[in-house]
Amino acid sequence: MLVDTLIAIGAFVLAISLLVAVHEWGHYIAARMSKVRVLEFSIGFGPAIWRRKAGLDQTEYQLRALPVGGYVRLLDEREGPVAEEELHRSFNRRPYWQRIFVLAAGPGMNFLFAIVAYWMIFMVGIQAAAPLVGGVTPGSAAERAGVRAGDRIVAVEDRDSPTWQAAAMAIVDQILGDPTVQVTVEDEQGARRDLLLDLSEQKKGILENGNLFGAAGLEPMRDSRPILGDILPDGPAAASGFAPGDHILSAGGEDIGTWREWVDYVRARPGQSVPVTVARDGTELRLYLRIGSRSEAPAQDAAGPAAIGFVGVTQSPEARSHLFVTQRLGPLRALARGVQETGRITALTFRVLGNMFTGDVSLRTLNGPVGIARYAGEAVQISGVAFLMFLALVSVSLGILNLLPIPILDGGQIVNQTIEKLRGRPIRERTQLAVQRLGLALVLAIMFVALFNDISGFFRPGG
Repeated sequence: MLVDTLIAIGAFVLAISLLVAVHEWGHYIAARMSKVRVLEFSIGFGPAIWRRKAGLDQTEYQLRALPVGGYVRLLDEREGPVAEEELHRSFNRRPYWQRIFVLAAGPGMNFLFAIVAYWMIFMVGIQAAAPLVGGVTPGSAAERAGVRAGDRIVAVEDRDSPTWQAAAMAIVDQILGDPTVQVTVEDEQGARRDLLLDLSEQKKGILENGNLFGAAGLEPMRDSRPILGDILPDGPAAASGFAPGDHILSAGGEDIGTWREWVDYVRARPGQSVPVTVARDGTELRLYLRIGSRSEAPAQDAAGPAAIGFVGVTQSPEARSHLFVTQRLGPLRALARGVQETGRITALTFRVLGNMFTGDVSLRTLNGPVGIARYAGEAVQISGVAFLMFLALVSVSLGILNLLPIPILDGGQIVNQTIEKLRGRPIRERTQLAVQRLGLALVLAIMFVALFNDISGFFRPGG
């Protein structure tokens, strides 16, 4: 528990520091390109733990103690007196389009980071859960629609769904507008069916807790197939003629569909002889297996060791291959997919925010630092690719957050610059201060709600 917490904190600090640096670097590069003098480039808040001046402009670069933010300070007459010879390099003296360019470059760099991250992910290759239905809850929306265990979700509203996550995202995108979703599924024989999934009753709960498929009555397929790997030379399976790659179809007249069913069947029948049907090289074979017997350590309330069956086989790696799909693309296709994925997540996030504003999506969907740290820790423990995907998602969110028309954020400053351009004169300082205080209060309120969600999540079932 302590190790997981430390990993989560470390991953959170790394993620936020990196993404803030990317964001501020966007402002910095745009300012340099626009001939605006950069006075300070700082990552973090609080006391400086490292600082250095460099370059012709003697820009001061700083690392501060709290790596949860950052800023770029530009030469600006509104911030203090500016020497006559430097006025042309003051931010407020630059043309309107250059000021907008500098302000928008921070969020823009976050979107660019996400594109590059997804480009790398799809070139390296990402393994994701296949969209296979393992179970359907009786009486659920999925059962009413006609979804069956073993079905593969191939499309949602005519959009291909190569992975479980892609199917989930497509359904969420659809139910933000219409809770009735057309889902195309394919059964184990390859026959396709178009089904209508009515999620009107589940919509609110889905958008609040994110358990899309659970609310719809769908469970992903987790059980691996009963395919044999290594055969113990002196074991019962070897003596009965079993071979690596054999796919167990039935035993003793009972259908065997998963590795778990095969293990349970064998363990429950020590010393018995049973007929087993296997698929080998495209043909079915009937073998007769005498299950071996061995002792298992007794439970605390048992009188002695219990006998369990064993046959001397391992599971083939191929047994789980159908549960996952690997997406690996060439450089150009991966880049196009990176742009597409970033655009899709951006559009979906804006739709969620819009529905949050109208009340269709609960504020409980907001995550604060605790929630982000938890996801960061989980991602970094899974793989480097998973952590990179997490960074891409958070980078998009950071870019969108900063584009919101809230006064102290980039989006609010863009609105402020646009109003000044339309009015032909600056907004009064008193008005600006009042609006900035309002913006700060709004940001603090959002942070409070997100932190409240983080804390209350620990006390909710499954939190």
